[in-house]
Parts: sequence; C-alpha cells; structure tokens
Amino acid sequence: MKPQKRETLLAYPVKEHGTFLATRGKGADARRTLEEQLSAAAPISLLTIDFGGVEAMTNSFVDEFLGKFYLLLSAGDVNADGVRLVGLDEETRDGVTVCLERRKQIALDGDTHELLGDAAILAGTYTEAQRLGSFRAAQLAEALSISLPNANNRLKRLVEAGALYRERASGPERGGKEFTYRVPSAGGKQDV
Repeated sequence: MKPQKRETLLAYPVKEHGTFLATRGKGADARRTLEEQLSAAAPISLLTIDFGGVEAMTNSFVDEFLGKFYLLLSAGDVNADGVRLVGLDEETRDGVTVCLERRKQIALDGDTHELLGDAAILAGTYTEAQRLGSFRAAQLAEALSISLPNANNRLKRLVEAGALYRERASGPERGGKEFTYRVPSAGGKQDV
C-alpha cells in the first residue's frame, strides 16, 4: 500500500489588506505578499484564499491580485497543488467572476464547490470529477461520453486552476504518461 502524502495547507486572509480594496497597486501588493508566503512554505497541497470580511473590491484590485495570480498558477509558477477561494459574498463573488471571465480563467469557490469564471463547459466536468473521487482521464471521458483528448484538455484547465490534483499513476497502461486526478482535500477530507 502506498503511504499517504502529507497535506500541507495554507490560508491567506485577503482582509489583511483592508475591507474595501481598490487600485492595481494594492492588488499587486496583496499578490506579492501571497507569493512571498508561498515561496517561504513547503510545497502546499491546498491554498485557501479567504475573502471573509472583505466588503468590496474594485475590478482593478481583483484583476491585479487574483487575475495575475491565476496566470502564475496556470504557468506552474505557484508552489500549490490546489487552490480554493472562500468567504465570497454576492458582491465580491461577482467581482471575482467578472475578472476570471475576462481573462478566460477559472477558480474554485471552496464554500459552494462551484467553478467561477469562464467555466461553462467545465462545470459538468468538475461535477463528474467530484463524483468519481480519484480517477484517470479515460474514466472521466467514458463517464462524460467525450473523447479522451477532450477529457485531457478539460482536466488540464482544472489542474491549472488548482481545482484538481494530478499525480503520476504507477505504470502506464497504454504507453506514455498516465495520471490519476482527484479533488483537493482539506484536513484529509475530500471537498464534495
């Protein structure tokens, strides 16, 4: 039996930067602080970006903080396997959604377990991933009745957004690399 990988969690409270967040400069400062905390930590299995207590954010703040952070995440420049956003109220959730849609990005709302942003086609894929728990791309393709390349493309976007973990599977079955996917967990429990 393979030993369980130890989960390292990091929570980042956005409220530390204020309850009314405006300007690109403030967004850049918040992003740099988050990047510094991630760089100083061991590899993080789940990063929680907590918007609890934030009453309002301008589009420029959200884009500079979160939009650019998700660019780094999709490029693999972030020391975290999974990312979720929590503490969003109706207003802050709308601001985050607009930012992500404009940038064609997605993020996971950890409170509702829904995808935010440019997620129309990926919402069903993420729901099926939650149902499957731990799976390979071929299993997801079969469950969704889509091609394996299509499943791999969708999974790539979900992994880049930190909504799924991807781990190398033991022994390729068909040649090439095989991966196992799962939803990031918090404290050892699956987020479903």
